[in-house]
Amino acid sequence: MLTTKQLQQVHPGYAEYVYRWDYYMRSYMGAEEYRDGAYLRQYMGEDSAPGDQYKQRLLDTALHNHAKVVVDTYRSFIFRNPPTRTLGPLVDNDFALQFVKDTDLDGMNMTQFMREVNDTVSIYGNAWIGTDRPAYQVETAAQEADLGIRAYAMLYDPTCILDWQYGKQPNGAQTLQYIKVVEGQFEDYDCIKIWTPETIEEYIVTKKSMNVDSNYLSMGNANYAKDAVIASYGKIESHTVYDNPLGYVPFHCVMDTKSFHRGIGTSDIGDVCDIQRTMYNKLSELYSNIRLSVHPSIVAEPSAEINGGSGAIIYVDEQTQVQPYLLQPTGASIDGIISAIELDVEAIDAITHLKAVKAKSGSPMSGVALQTEKALLNAKLSDRASMLETAERKLWKDWFQWQGVEQPDEFEVHYEKAFDLKDKHSDLELYRKAIDTVPHDSFVHYLHDQIAKMLVEDEEDLQQIIESIAEDHRNMGIDTPGTEED
Repeated sequence: MLTTKQLQQVHPGYAEYVYRWDYYMRSYMGAEEYRDGAYLRQYMGEDSAPGDQYKQRLLDTALHNHAKVVVDTYRSFIFRNPPTRTLGPLVDNDFALQFVKDTDLDGMNMTQFMREVNDTVSIYGNAWIGTDRPAYQVETAAQEADLGIRAYAMLYDPTCILDWQYGKQPNGAQTLQYIKVVEGQFEDYDCIKIWTPETIEEYIVTKKSMNVDSNYLSMGNANYAKDAVIASYGKIESHTVYDNPLGYVPFHCVMDTKSFHRGIGTSDIGDVCDIQRTMYNKLSELYSNIRLSVHPSIVAEPSAEINGGSGAIIYVDEQTQVQPYLLQPTGASIDGIISAIELDVEAIDAITHLKAVKAKSGSPMSGVALQTEKALLNAKLSDRASMLETAERKLWKDWFQWQGVEQPDEFEVHYEKAFDLKDKHSDLELYRKAIDTVPHDSFVHYLHDQIAKMLVEDEEDLQQIIESIAEDHRNMGIDTPGTEED
């Protein structure tokens, strides 16, 4: 049994990255969460100015949430065609069907669950997935069905995994030997589970306070990271130990790009969040510049009578005997700020490979540059789809172990890994020019078939249209080339 001090200890990687994870999540969520992060630079004297000028600037500054756009765009491509699952004989297994329809016992089906995994990986850099099964002992499968006892999947973001440890096996493989999970967070207490290949320990421990010092963590203090205390726990209310029937820890770290710590990945939006923060500050400067240009400040003696108009009033000593006058910025910097923001947007599109997706008509990008951007994005999405497919296979493998079911040979999980990023409008224009340039009957017939394949999605309707086009050309005495799929 661990002590409260041992429960409070976290992995060095957790201590190093926890402040970043909070920053990434706030950047993705935007709105009040981002405003509460106070990512605007505070100027000297703002905290002492009347009316809390810094808080007012936070309320006045809008956020262009590019981090959310990136995550949502990636998801829309990957799950445009839902993954397919071939269950084979499992179609007659009620537990398997329930696992597909309600994967986490919280109403999410498998596809929705994997969408959440994808978003978590994009935001934090990695996600932890695992499987568990209630520890009730029943005698028959009918009793299990009546009680709804079956294996289910779990998804945790990195902030819930306090500590973990990998061990090297005789064959050289690295396997998870230990993991500490905050399974439930409540107002007064936390539920913590510790998994090893032999046992599963559950602790109910009261909370004193939360202590996360982002500035100190960001310094990378090695001694602090080694014995970092993120949560301050009080009394252990209960402690329960179960045998681990699997003989291994059924958790998997899902990530695209590794970091310096095993079990921690690199966020898709890390650089986007930094650029978004600079844009956020520039938008604040832009708003202030416009407001001051429209409503200038007035310099006058305290005894002067000033009526009407918005803006600040700056009082000077009456002994100076100045005539009231206006202090008004020229507004010349507004265009410069807007240009700087536009450069930031271009930088975000470049590092996320979304330039081709957001390209406007008349874009200065050449056709080769657009194709290159599409290829880079396709490679990124293909890697992510392969990662999600592998992660789901691992979930199913653990589910088979929990349920004591042998995996059928026909069982298969497939994610789409080719993402068609073609611009149909550009392709149609290319076909039109090609028909005008080479008006040969057979060539025109071939292009008509290609246009039909591009625009008609229903297979039966497409086949009828192609046959109709071929019949019309035959009636006109035009040779009809083969209409095989490319």
